[in-house]
Amino acid sequence: MPDTGLTVAPAGFSDGHTEMLIRLHYPQVRYAMDNFPRGYFMNGDLCVYTGHDMTPGAVWEITSEQIDTVIKTIPDFRRVFGVTNETSVYLGVRVGKVGEVWEKIRRTTIKTLEKQNNVM
Repeated sequence: MPDTGLTVAPAGFSDGHTEMLIRLHYPQVRYAMDNFPRGYFMNGDLCVYTGHDMTPGAVWEITSEQIDTVIKTIPDFRRVFGVTNETSVYLGVRVGKVGEVWEKIRRTTIKTLEKQNNVM
């Protein structure tokens, strides 16, 4: 998405974020993993995070400095994924086993994030 820089993997893409960035010829993959929010939309939930420490139990989460980027992307989330005001948004994950869905943490909603944006 040109306005926000949101990149969406094509349907059926089964590799991870690292592989997607490599295929896009992104020059600083580790920097991107630590500093640019990424995530997924699955089963009606949106999950966004940053991080690269693969230690089981490590927490990858959106920092206070990154929350504005997530909020700025909400219109794209609405357009691409059809999220609504009540869609659950998780602002982090706890690292688990590769290939499994990791525990989502820091639940909020689209409505709460947009309200937070109006207060700032």
